[in-house]
Amino acid sequence: MHTIPKQLLSSAYRKELWKNSQEFIKKVERVIPISSIHLLGSFTTGKKRPADVDFILLLKTRRNNKSKWSVDVVIAPDNSHGDFILEDARKWMKQKYGSKKSAVIKLK
Repeated sequence: MHTIPKQLLSSAYRKELWKNSQEFIKKVERVIPISSIHLLGSFTTGKKRPADVDFILLLKTRRNNKSKWSVDVVIAPDNSHGDFILEDARKWMKQKYGSKKSAVIKLK
């Protein structure tokens, strides 16, 4: 994987976020064939405390595959921070779509 500009790792907080995200990407690469990884979002800006590290992962597919799909996934630890992220997502869904038109459904 390519290295990122040093200014993106300007604080201990950013270094920790990046380290944790890299560990996650390595685990994903073991089970999913990834063609390329693109870093984007607030982590790529000068923001002091970005909330997360956003990636787009392009998966390897057969050459003539005409599939059109994408999935948004938020990965967070199963602790109080994860609870905070889930509650924040619930609030965002209600604001964006309205409380009667949206739901967060636990699948497992």
